[in-house]
Amino acid sequence: MQQTPLRLMTFNLLTSTKLRRTHPWRLRKYGVARIFRKYQPDVVGTQEANLHQLLELSELLPDYEFLGVGNLSGTALADSVHNWYCAVFYRRDTVRPAEEEGDAYWLSPTPEVPGSQFQLGTRPRLATWYTFEHIPTRRDFVFGTTHLEAISGRHRQKSADLLGGYIADKVRSMGEETPLFLTGDFNAVASSPEIRRLHSRVAGDGVSLFDAWKEAGSADPLAGATFRGLGRWGQFSQLLMGPRRIDYIFFRPQLQVLKARKIHFDGIVSSKHALPSDHFPVLADFLLDGRSAA
Repeated sequence: MQQTPLRLMTFNLLTSTKLRRTHPWRLRKYGVARIFRKYQPDVVGTQEANLHQLLELSELLPDYEFLGVGNLSGTALADSVHNWYCAVFYRRDTVRPAEEEGDAYWLSPTPEVPGSQFQLGTRPRLATWYTFEHIPTRRDFVFGTTHLEAISGRHRQKSADLLGGYIADKVRSMGEETPLFLTGDFNAVASSPEIRRLHSRVAGDGVSLFDAWKEAGSADPLAGATFRGLGRWGQFSQLLMGPRRIDYIFFRPQLQVLKARKIHFDGIVSSKHALPSDHFPVLADFLLDGRSAA
């Protein structure tokens, strides 16, 4: 019997408070919705959108529900447009939550304290985690999304250690065979110490994480560059730092990855002022019961 793949996506949606005149959310949201409808991912890990954006996007996507927590949730600024969510959209017909609540885990010295952060960080950062059932295969899986520090590599390394510890605990509690996925904007290239530390930190606990882009056989790092930039600052950043792959879909155990690709905006939108985001989304198809031949 042919298996039904699980299709996952990671997408930094770009908060509505940035580039409000040149690339307003009121235009960008339609391009984001078109990407959902065209590729029909089962689960999408999003970053940076505020609740207002998530609610508007949800209205355009009647086949999806979303769950999430903002980086300022639980603080006096919870209702602010500056409350950036790590939110998860899921298709009602293919995926359902396997538990009532997920975990919100702040990337800080006090992970359980809402709004906490490392000293001198640009803003609080967190990861959100949910357990779902893939309806076609009746398999449970864990899905997380995160958005790491933009400036300090040292902070990203500490965050990688926290993520590794959480994942190791989750594997111990749910079992080695339960698929776990971690998506997000890591603000770091694959060769950076923080990404390498994420792999080695988890592996040090007897667990291995894999990179969907690499496991799918995508050898060209430039082809996977996900930060495209918008506006003058984005163009300057691209010129200064070059193409960068900083958005990832990590997973364990070593499932079979049928395909991994970066979604371009060509053919999605026609106006340069309605480009969906300053990041390209990444899409990957997995067989939950399949193992890689590698």
